[in-house]
Amino acid sequence: MGLIKGEKDAIKDLWKQYLETGKTEYRDELIVQYLYLVKYVVGRVGAGLPPHVKLDDLYSSGVTGLIKSVEKYDTSRNSKFESYAILLIKGAIIDEMRELDWIPRSVHQKANKIANAQQKLQQELGRDPTDDELSSHMGLNKGELGDLLMRVRPAILIPLNGEVSNSNDDESAPLAERIADVKAATSFEIADRNECATILAEAIDTLPNQERKVLILYYYEELMLKEIGKIMGVSESRISQIHTKAILKLRTRLRSVASEYVTPNS
Repeated sequence: MGLIKGEKDAIKDLWKQYLETGKTEYRDELIVQYLYLVKYVVGRVGAGLPPHVKLDDLYSSGVTGLIKSVEKYDTSRNSKFESYAILLIKGAIIDEMRELDWIPRSVHQKANKIANAQQKLQQELGRDPTDDELSSHMGLNKGELGDLLMRVRPAILIPLNGEVSNSNDDESAPLAERIADVKAATSFEIADRNECATILAEAIDTLPNQERKVLILYYYEELMLKEIGKIMGVSESRISQIHTKAILKLRTRLRSVASEYVTPNS
């Protein structure tokens, strides 16, 4: 994913013309040049979603996010436009999924059931449970557990990208409109983000090597599930299952840490 040098120079000129004139024709040309970002995000978000979720619908929402990113981007930012745009594109897609309620409540309930079972066994065993232990605890065989992990995968997208608000936020604003402005952040907000990043890194370090590797390849190397499967010598569906287990564990552990901050001392 990316642009070659000649394309980068052309887009740099487009940005200059758009910022100087504000003309719609330059904005539209920038949108066309960055459409590959929408395709990239839809490919990642759409993997493993239920068959009734049409990728064309996701693409349409993603284009809306791209348009907003072009219109709102501040070229004096330290962050690259691509990184900023991907956040708004993904945010617009997730908001659309939440609004249309494409994922049944029962799927979220099953995801919570797996997360609770993982947490209980981790506390009892003092380590992460194996697939055999988890499936036995839930009264399933390994095949049934694998199928369940595949079915709940869509449910892990929304909670991780859901409500991000504070006392100054408009609670009704869509996620894509609530992306933090790094330049406007206070020293307290920056410190808070750094602390959250540290907590998340520590939580990832506690994961089994296989799960940690999948997260690194997926989120840091930005590889598709199929590509990760080839690297690790397993099927795409198995990578999807490993990814889902890892995210459910992180959600549970981060919630636990968050509760320590809000629970008053006795």
